[in-house]
Amino acid sequence: MLTGTVSACESVDARVVDRLYDLFVKYYRDVERRVFDQDWEEKDRVLLLRDTEGTIQGFTTMKLYDLDFLERRVRVVFNGNTIIDPSYWGEQELVRAWCRFMAELKMEAPSVPLYWYLISSGYRTYLFLPLFFREFVPRWDRSPPVFEAGLRDFLGRMKFPEEYRDGVVHVEKPRECLRPDLAVPSPARLKSRHVQFFLQQNPGYLNGDELVCLAEYSLDNTQRTARTALEEKVIEERGHEAASSGKSSIST
Repeated sequence: MLTGTVSACESVDARVVDRLYDLFVKYYRDVERRVFDQDWEEKDRVLLLRDTEGTIQGFTTMKLYDLDFLERRVRVVFNGNTIIDPSYWGEQELVRAWCRFMAELKMEAPSVPLYWYLISSGYRTYLFLPLFFREFVPRWDRSPPVFEAGLRDFLGRMKFPEEYRDGVVHVEKPRECLRPDLAVPSPARLKSRHVQFFLQQNPGYLNGDELVCLAEYSLDNTQRTARTALEEKVIEERGHEAASSGKSSIST
């Protein structure tokens, strides 16, 4: 069993950061400590997954952006380095903890669209999109809406001005690549249209190329665990509002 908690990166002890690096390089190739530390410094939050003895067995780093795009205010959560020890694959705590975090962010500004900005060098990460969301970009069965397509390109160029083109971050040299035994999909996985699409869109994934993805986090667009977490926060917020004012309202 794992327990997930979200903390501000600046509050995390240096020994914990060392543990995160050791865990990351265990399963990724071509990782430089300097690049890892630079990525860490750029992030606001980290979600830590600990086992019953308190040992960190996984993490994901995050950066929150407040932006104006096409005269609309949006909030964007960008996920950076992410890994879970393979012995804990199948555990759902990363999903649950991340969804709780996103729900809390949504309730801070419920009328402002909140997007998940994801770059994926592996099909497993890409598969979080159909798990969490009804609509996301890119996907195999339909073209993206104009606003989301434009926002995706804007974010790709903002974060990776020299490497982003045609929906993919093309690395100049291999970096932070999952080991092939973890990255290459099995024959059973290759039957998935989502996996086939990922491989088509990002043929350089084994060298560390990243497919840029985007999805809105809202009641209308979330499903399963993500929707449950957001509904719980809506109910909690309405209860607080009712207790203080006798009435409440919420926008999706």
